[in-house]
Amino acid sequence: MIETALECERLGYDSVWVYDHLSPFWITSGYTLECWTLLSAIAARTKQIRIGSLVTNVNLRNPALLAKMTSTLDNISKGRLILGLGIGDKLSRNELHSYGYRFAPLSERIDRLRETIQILKALWTQEETSFNGKHFQISRARNYPKPVQNPHPQIWIGGKHHMLQDVIAETADGWNYWGLKRSDLIEREDYLQSKCIERNREFGNIVRSWTGTAPIDSKAKTQAELVDRVREGLLAQTDGRTDYFIASFPEEADSRVFQTFADAVSSIV
Repeated sequence: MIETALECERLGYDSVWVYDHLSPFWITSGYTLECWTLLSAIAARTKQIRIGSLVTNVNLRNPALLAKMTSTLDNISKGRLILGLGIGDKLSRNELHSYGYRFAPLSERIDRLRETIQILKALWTQEETSFNGKHFQISRARNYPKPVQNPHPQIWIGGKHHMLQDVIAETADGWNYWGLKRSDLIEREDYLQSKCIERNREFGNIVRSWTGTAPIDSKAKTQAELVDRVREGLLAQTDGRTDYFIASFPEEADSRVFQTFADAVSSIV
């Protein structure tokens, strides 16, 4: 993983990302590395490429502790951190339960996300922070050193639900979506833009990104065969759906991936 990050940096990629799972459902062996420990290792070995969590589950860590962790990593990386946040979905229910965490109803997880962001921004920027929320309470907490980035690291939120997009319009810098059909992407973009207008936010200032798989295969003879080969290899992750991946031959990889994004959304970053 370190070698991959270093190669991405050498090639001029903008960023590398780590998911935040303890035992992902698609890895039957359970073999996976903890997100923030791994990000620290990557930050210590790289110099320019940005690093991020895509996404950190707010159910796993107290937000005051997360503020300390993110501030530390932003210092280690000299200001290269992007914090991706999420609330987990039904696929993470068993994972959370197996580690002794409660999987709360959607509305509660949304509330926890809002409170987490409030606490993070306060501890990143204020000399001393007290917070008395529905789910989290802190009293005269101090967080030093502050993040290197001014005023603080960007916050991206990952997810598909409209309630998440409400939070993005309120307070986030970016939105990441995973595996939605093109019609769904357009509808979600329109919804997010309407919420930004309600809050007098500039929609264009919110980064929109897509998570999926872009496999490259040189053995297939036709596009149909290529998709079939890829679907078979990614069955556990995609449940056989083609909107989770963009398959291409080596010689067309760059143009195909970009054009698919451009067709899916009105503007991309």
